[in-house]
Amino acid sequence: MLPQCVHLHGVVSVLEDNELCKKCAICCVGTEMILTRSDIKRLEEAGYRGFYRLSGGFYRLRNVRGRCVFLGDDNLCRIYSIRPKGCRVYPLIYDQERGVVLDPLCPLHQDISCSELLRGVDELREVLEELEQDYGFVVDWGLFKASVASLLSRCLELGGAVRSTQHDQAG
Repeated sequence: MLPQCVHLHGVVSVLEDNELCKKCAICCVGTEMILTRSDIKRLEEAGYRGFYRLSGGFYRLRNVRGRCVFLGDDNLCRIYSIRPKGCRVYPLIYDQERGVVLDPLCPLHQDISCSELLRGVDELREVLEELEQDYGFVVDWGLFKASVASLLSRCLELGGAVRSTQHDQAG
């Protein structure tokens, strides 16, 4: 059975230079982040083993004491430069009912610029295509496009940064 909402936790590659993002680690606590086959291959080629588990029909990052197996005691990702693709698109997530949304749990979800959003959406599209291929995950591409258009429209209306509404956070 596929999850209702696929949380692809980690960090949007466009936020790479954001120090708050690198140290926050909210997305790394209790992560259910799904791994693509290419993620697993890349990490295994780097010498890592035992970092994933099969759950709900997906390979997911393992947690140790409720935290991502790769999260150090200093709240820094030990594999940041080769982290999974899903980690690179966060705080963008794909929800099977709402489409592409920004996760309100991320402290930076309201500060994503339009250009960052566009880059993140392109990366999310690639991740979802891999999930379709790797797991047979079903993406409603019409919903994907409509939700992205809505996010971008709101971004442009608000002067270049996405601002969430109470409706977004309630959903």
